[in-house]
Amino acid sequence: MKKVLVFILIMSGLAILAQAQYKPEKGNFTTELQFSLFNFNAKVDYYEETADITTGPFTMPGLRFRYFFNEKLALRATIGLNFDHDKVVKNLDDSTEYWTEKRITTGERINKNRSTTFSIAPGLEYHFGKWERMSLYVGGELFFGITTSKSTIDENKNELCYKRDYYEDEYYYEKLVSTQTSTETKNCKGYGYDGYNNKYIQSSPMAFGLNALCGMDFYIYKGLYMGAEFWIGYTYQTYLNGSYKENSTTITTPSIGEPIIKDDFKEVKVENKITSGNFDINCNPMIRLGWRFK
Repeated sequence: MKKVLVFILIMSGLAILAQAQYKPEKGNFTTELQFSLFNFNAKVDYYEETADITTGPFTMPGLRFRYFFNEKLALRATIGLNFDHDKVVKNLDDSTEYWTEKRITTGERINKNRSTTFSIAPGLEYHFGKWERMSLYVGGELFFGITTSKSTIDENKNELCYKRDYYEDEYYYEKLVSTQTSTETKNCKGYGYDGYNNKYIQSSPMAFGLNALCGMDFYIYKGLYMGAEFWIGYTYQTYLNGSYKENSTTITTPSIGEPIIKDDFKEVKVENKITSGNFDINCNPMIRLGWRFK
């Protein structure tokens, strides 16, 4: 009896598999997550006349959607969204002592950085092949991506200054210098010093691209599939305007006399015209896990 039941279950499973529709049909919709294990990228920069090859670790490039007009032609769109942020708190407690003076510093510096990257790539795929579970395709896509960034540094510092009395051989209070500084950069970063001021360069690109691609889908069971993709394309980048602002207040309280208050504000616009063009060949071993909806 048990053998009969096992036989019936096996035959039922085979019947279900035999009737399963693997490859997509007209009106089907798919969605997938992409996991890149190792990224190989060869890049040629025509403006800088340079070429380099890079590899990257595990990433999750984005979420892809596809709509099939029929079993061969599909509309696709890949959306990527990434947030990065960090916060570093540093204590400024320090003490220095010389023969003529002594300084005791207390305070805190808080550094916050954050960036947001959004990308979208609409395109078309043409599928071919007569295999039951595997579908090969070629196609093309347009690409648009933008990154914005912001960093802030808030610093509160108190510096107690003492002078040495040569005759008594002891220190006496001279002044207290309290400083509050707030610094903010948008879409730029510091990269040097020109002798008078810090120098800043734009760091947030806006990119446009056109890619030719080919790939494959392998259907594991019914709507579940895995895949890989190879593409070649051209990307043009221009950088967003940036700004640097610094606002500080210094209060000096001397041993004799009234406190001295000094306010300082500085703003720098970072608007250099930076552009670049890259011809990319990308071979990305990618685990694409997706599901087909009817």
